[in-house]
Amino acid sequence: MLPLSNHHFAVTLRRLALAIVLFPLSSLTVAQTAVPAADLKGLTDPPGLKRYAGAVLVYRDDAAYDEIKFPSGKVNDVDDAYPHLAASGKRSSVQYTLPASRSALAVIRNYQSQAKADGFQTVFECLGENCGTGPGGGQVKFSIVKAMLPVRYVNQVGENTAAVCGAYYVSPIRYTLLENKSTGVVIAVAAATPEIFSTYCSDAYKNQLSVWVTRIEPQAREQQMVAISASEMAKSIDANGKVALYGIFFDTGKADIKAESKTSLDQIGELMKSRPDLKLHVVGHTDNVGAMEANMSLSKRRAESVVAALAASYGVNRARLTGNGVASLAPVQTNSTESGRAKNRRVELVLQ
Repeated sequence: MLPLSNHHFAVTLRRLALAIVLFPLSSLTVAQTAVPAADLKGLTDPPGLKRYAGAVLVYRDDAAYDEIKFPSGKVNDVDDAYPHLAASGKRSSVQYTLPASRSALAVIRNYQSQAKADGFQTVFECLGENCGTGPGGGQVKFSIVKAMLPVRYVNQVGENTAAVCGAYYVSPIRYTLLENKSTGVVIAVAAATPEIFSTYCSDAYKNQLSVWVTRIEPQAREQQMVAISASEMAKSIDANGKVALYGIFFDTGKADIKAESKTSLDQIGELMKSRPDLKLHVVGHTDNVGAMEANMSLSKRRAESVVAALAASYGVNRARLTGNGVASLAPVQTNSTESGRAKNRRVELVLQ
């Protein structure tokens, strides 16, 4: 074996370190994940999404109701504030692999052309550093691509799948955001060529192009949480010192109480009337989507909105209620799924 130069040795160490961090190996000998020649078993295109000719589907995830803050400007870190277009409703996210002979530019332009024919307009597009990926590219888990995908993507693709093998890149990424103002549908498309850091993955992926597409169609959230009665609230407070409420609703990122919250507010008002000595903390909780500082402020403002509504409409003495917010610091379920995040978004009444 020929000795490695200092440069090659450094590169080898870098890739090995990244492979260990990103994809821990259970043994030194692992089977490579080959580039699929056909759609993975059980995967089909979602309704309303078209694919580029020759694309092979390697990932799909759907949600009946979700929100994505689609990047509309440079994204350096998904945990920081970045320019975005927030869209909520029925979501579909997919990932394809294509021969590298199909350029990222060709893919993006084809999606834009088809979208324009369907009544969409391009809100934003970028290439390389203008997308926030930095010189030489970067990992999907820290890039503009992660921002356009569901929160659970990184966990879903695992460590030995065609999706994850195409998810780490060095080529300048291309991205476009498309919106149909008449229907409210939003589509984001990104494309890049991967460099493989994991020994799970065949080097053939370096000759492939990965394409990610997320589509959101406006749709009312299905109200599955049932307002609980004043007596049930009292029982929970007596037994546990608190009660979690899922019948108080807010628009995404806002603290104004929605009209459909009246049933729950009525019951809280009845509880406070029946227990005149009861003093409560009203505590707002969010999921972990978005920056912690912003969610902390939002959760407190939502709690204070509940206090204000109870005082104004139900005659509850403000001295009996204190509004607080804890953002995502007290989850009751995982934030990696939409159902878990829905359980974490709540208002709690906590005994003082």
